[in-house]
Amino acid sequence: MMVLIGVVMFAALIGMIVCSKKQKTNPGAQPVAIALLIVVVLCGIYMLSGGGRSGIMESEKHFYASQGYMAGKFINKNIPNAKVLLIENIGFAKNPRETAFIEALEEGLGNNNFKAVALTILNPPTRPPGMPADMSMMPTMEMMTSKNFDATIAANSSQNVIISVVGLPRDAAKMKLWKMPAATRPKLILIGGGPSGSIKLAPAISQGMISAVIKTSPKAKFDDKGAPSSFEDAFKKRYILIDKDNLDVLKK
Repeated sequence: MMVLIGVVMFAALIGMIVCSKKQKTNPGAQPVAIALLIVVVLCGIYMLSGGGRSGIMESEKHFYASQGYMAGKFINKNIPNAKVLLIENIGFAKNPRETAFIEALEEGLGNNNFKAVALTILNPPTRPPGMPADMSMMPTMEMMTSKNFDATIAANSSQNVIISVVGLPRDAAKMKLWKMPAATRPKLILIGGGPSGSIKLAPAISQGMISAVIKTSPKAKFDDKGAPSSFEDAFKKRYILIDKDNLDVLKK
């Protein structure tokens, strides 16, 4: 809807300029120019007041949450007795987008056997006086290191599946996770197209180091129709899940 309003506003603006230039030679152009000016103003008020914005935000939240749902379905199907650790951004509990994701993950899993935690940041930047404790000094991806991930995983060692929505740190190759015996190493799922650091995803997936990656599909559709009501359909419209089974096909 907002795209349509923008197109109408732009067209009205062009028409107003053209009519303004012609009103000296064509008096009839003046009322048209005034009418188009009103259209431009109304469109501007609509956009600035957030008209349609809440619907767009809800739609995007549903798209984002569909990743959690499909990750849950993937785990439920492929990883028996999963105890999931969801590694989140700082302050995620107050973010409606992230809480919707977590609710969808629970629905996809079919249980609440998971734990959501913010990535542990060792030696965080000095916090200015009065700044809320749950507010991040800077984006998590700018602060995260392999040691942060090691600390977060160690503090939640009973979990055998890890979902990261923050990607991996730049020095991801140094993470202790890769050195764990395959039999006891937690399964890793990356969601959201975050950075993968020094890890090459395709080899890591084929070798079983990463169980799955969910990212935006190269065939993703971005339009005014919004997100389909079902998580499965919303996911198909926007994302792809890559694992061992479809890696070779997607490479082509």
